[in-house]
Amino acid sequence: MSFLEEEYKRLIDEQSIDQSLYDTYKVKRGLRNNNGTGVLVGLTKVAEVSGYTVDDNSVKQPKRGNLYYRGIDIRDVSMLSGDDFGYENTAFLLLFGHYPLKEEEIEFKKLISSQYDLPEGFLENIILKNPSKSLMNHITRSILSLYSFDEDPDNIEPYELIKKGIKIMAAMPAIVAYSLQAKTHYLDHDSLHIHFPKKEYSFAENLLYLARNDGNFTELEAKTLDRCLMVHADHGGGNNSAFVGTVVATTATDIYSMISASMASLKGPKHGGANQAVLDQMEEVIKLIGLDATDSEIKDAVRKILNKEICDKSGLVYGIGHAIYTLSDPRCEVLKQEAEKLANAKEETKKKFDFYSRFERIAIEVFKTEKGREVCANVDFYSGLVYEMLNIPRDLFIPIFAAARIIGWVSHDIETILYSSKIVRPATKYVGTRIEEFDNNK
Repeated sequence: MSFLEEEYKRLIDEQSIDQSLYDTYKVKRGLRNNNGTGVLVGLTKVAEVSGYTVDDNSVKQPKRGNLYYRGIDIRDVSMLSGDDFGYENTAFLLLFGHYPLKEEEIEFKKLISSQYDLPEGFLENIILKNPSKSLMNHITRSILSLYSFDEDPDNIEPYELIKKGIKIMAAMPAIVAYSLQAKTHYLDHDSLHIHFPKKEYSFAENLLYLARNDGNFTELEAKTLDRCLMVHADHGGGNNSAFVGTVVATTATDIYSMISASMASLKGPKHGGANQAVLDQMEEVIKLIGLDATDSEIKDAVRKILNKEICDKSGLVYGIGHAIYTLSDPRCEVLKQEAEKLANAKEETKKKFDFYSRFERIAIEVFKTEKGREVCANVDFYSGLVYEMLNIPRDLFIPIFAAARIIGWVSHDIETILYSSKIVRPATKYVGTRIEEFDNNK
């Protein structure tokens, strides 16, 4: 056993924390109350997440889920742009608190498209010279590097944060796509394809154009991705990455550091990577029972997942259940509609979508009848399927999520700077021993 291994074993043996002490000292792990609700740590007008009520006995009661952007339900937000691209309007709504009028929409889109291009030399010196097997790490490093190209990077006046935030958001399609190309070329030993952003393209169109080797995409594909970006743009101030950004923002650090901290949070598989876990799970289930499986066979598969017999044997049915949503996840509803549109274009994808839809229904029934719990499919259940049908590589799943969420983080950052400048500093309870007279001469 090596020196480090010995010290690690000693750490585990001698410094373990008795789990019962969390209850003894009423420590709220994960900032959760005993009934599973989140501990209130702030106020916001950016977005609201609602998935349950709490009765007089502090018991959670299920309800239809809602996600509001500045008071407008996400279901309505996804419809407001009609047949046009709506992510930019959603960004405007989150930033400024109202849905843009037509002239405001035109000016805002023009402002974004004017900043699609990266700074001179950024592609060659920052992105291509430093490929990484983790695109999220690569993108985070690139965002931090933008600090060096800003003439006044530490200025956190709210108006300056708005300008910087829009600029970072506008750069994301190029940063995300070029990070993928760098990995594909230098680490996967494939051809390098670099396209330059098109100012006449929307945010979603540029993501597809820059990321694809041939730059080709259909209108349906681009508008489907646009809807994905809209539902991922924010999820209130209580989700992990937004909260991390808020904590960091209260230190009065720069916006590049704040966003990078949120990026690090989103990278975690418990936060941003769940849709990949859904795909892995569903692929294994389909391999075991086939797309033509009966409802009874699907029910049996769900039971086996819960009993840790198949898939990753964690006992978790990925994509089913949520910390807040109980009866429905509004984001899931929007993406399910988009998935169905894509699926209907091809027979093989339609069959897979139908299987997902049946699996969703049956899994919810199993949880209710056998676990006594009201659950719903969450956003991750269909988002991975949508990305798969869009032929988006898995390496881009979380980066696309991040590209969409930048504007949400910026909106919360501005609100924090304006109204909640007190640095976040919670407390912890020391439960170790105290050595009154320490002698290291043994």
